[in-house]
Amino acid sequence: MQPHFAELAFASAADAKRFRVHKMRQIAEDTILATRRLRLRAANLADVELVWSASRFDGFNDGMTWDPPGNKAELVDIAHRNLREWNAGNSFTFTSELIENNVAVGRVGIRREASPSVWGVGFWVHPYYWGCGYAAEAAHAVIHFGFSELSALKIVTAHAIWNTRSQRVIEKLGFRFVGENPCGYEKHGQPVAEYEYEIESSAL
Repeated sequence: MQPHFAELAFASAADAKRFRVHKMRQIAEDTILATRRLRLRAANLADVELVWSASRFDGFNDGMTWDPPGNKAELVDIAHRNLREWNAGNSFTFTSELIENNVAVGRVGIRREASPSVWGVGFWVHPYYWGCGYAAEAAHAVIHFGFSELSALKIVTAHAIWNTRSQRVIEKLGFRFVGENPCGYEKHGQPVAEYEYEIESSAL
């Protein structure tokens, strides 16, 4: 599952100033988040095979804003872009690895929304590892990272209304349902309806 992330827009000069100050927050590329079974690290070029393999599964990308890549070179470009965004402080894409054998099983990303105190989170797990609880375990770590390291006051997420698998994970994480957005994001020229959720730092 991957939410539709809004373009940056500011209601006032004061909002823009707060964003510039917040943007200076540096998170080292070697940052590691650890859970009981997983190690989360910055996504990099070593993950091309992970993304390529997952996107070969029929229907894997149906609930995501992005389509299956046509070739691995596209994923190399995306990996470089992810690291640029990481170092700019705009978004942080983590790859989840099993601690026991260092096998990569999925991704979690957290990205700044329009307000400097609101971030959006999205996640996916390779189909080989569905049903193991890795999505919730990894996303939980990144949500705490957002509140503790990024000074987020609120984290939002969404899923296509038919995507019950993502819905179960989101509810397990403690998100509050906000409502249905009939034009959550656009795919293949058509709007995709989403259910939207949020969680505030005070809820943890």
